[in-house]
Amino acid sequence: MGYKDSRIHDLEARTVWRNNWVAVGRTDQVSTPGAFFTGTIGREPFIVSSDKSNTLRAFYNVCCHHGNIVEFQDAGEANQFVCCYHGWTYGLDGRLTKPTKLRGIKNFTARGNGLKPIAVRTWGPLVFLRLDGYPDEDEYDQKVLPLMLELEEMGFSSGMRHVCRRQYQLNCNWKLIVDNASDGGYHLEYVHRDLSSNLDLSTFRTEVGDIYNMQVCIGKADGGDSAKRQRIGTKAVYSCIYPNLLVNRYGPWLDINIVLPLGPDRSLMIYDFYLKETFANEMSETELANFIDQSLQDSDQVQQEDTRVCEGVQRGMESTAFDVGRYAPGPEMPVHAFHLQLARDLRAGLESMDISC
Repeated sequence: MGYKDSRIHDLEARTVWRNNWVAVGRTDQVSTPGAFFTGTIGREPFIVSSDKSNTLRAFYNVCCHHGNIVEFQDAGEANQFVCCYHGWTYGLDGRLTKPTKLRGIKNFTARGNGLKPIAVRTWGPLVFLRLDGYPDEDEYDQKVLPLMLELEEMGFSSGMRHVCRRQYQLNCNWKLIVDNASDGGYHLEYVHRDLSSNLDLSTFRTEVGDIYNMQVCIGKADGGDSAKRQRIGTKAVYSCIYPNLLVNRYGPWLDINIVLPLGPDRSLMIYDFYLKETFANEMSETELANFIDQSLQDSDQVQQEDTRVCEGVQRGMESTAFDVGRYAPGPEMPVHAFHLQLARDLRAGLESMDISC
């Protein structure tokens, strides 16, 4: 039910995607004054930008005049944001600076009609939004600290070079993507035979925290000079942070996957690939280009394999033959933890609806 019902999708929009820190982009996208990027969380369009003092800000990408989208570009640089409908203009701080043709209007102030702000924060190289505003107590850093320490040991917040971005649209519910990434390596030897041949699956260990799970495995890099062995290296960390962030650190690579819902049975995956600076600097330009090309091909193969099973599960769940599944007690502990957090969010949403009624 929860993977195909539009009512659950709508409830998630009011709870999961409003009340949690949601990963939306990279800090390097807004590292200079005037830089911005846009996107959508559920039905909520947003702008993330750096103002003239290079302070990070976020707003709903909605003009307060007639509700038009203000900025249609995915990313860029701007001195101001101008709505193309009637020319209403906003500063990089969201303040309304030019409402047009309002002579004679009553009960109106520019101060009260700027772009509506959204709570914004960073973690490592990432930008997060919380549509419901800043929490009274933000314990995010503390809750993900063990994961951060593991990632920083390999290189995460610094020393990494952004290589490229890839996007995939999947015909499945967003939760199936997180389920698949959280199964403690259960599916690796069956779905990813090429990838798993470069991992020592007997070393797989899983850790579950308040809002994250972390899966660590030793790589078979010893004595192997192939690009595939170099790509995985001696250690791989696969992690999920509730609700929509997958962070994978292996060999010289960091790949960050942001998962967003497009509908009850459609999802968007945004991949950002980073390469360790010291590793890249040791290669010639040709060697580096070849290594990156081969690594991205291998990553695409893994994603196509995951897409096949995620979309297959979506189709199967829509059959009358499927009711509920079971958790494998060991490897699927992270999936169970993910579902418990989802249940808490959805239950709180239903209870608040009952109170308001």
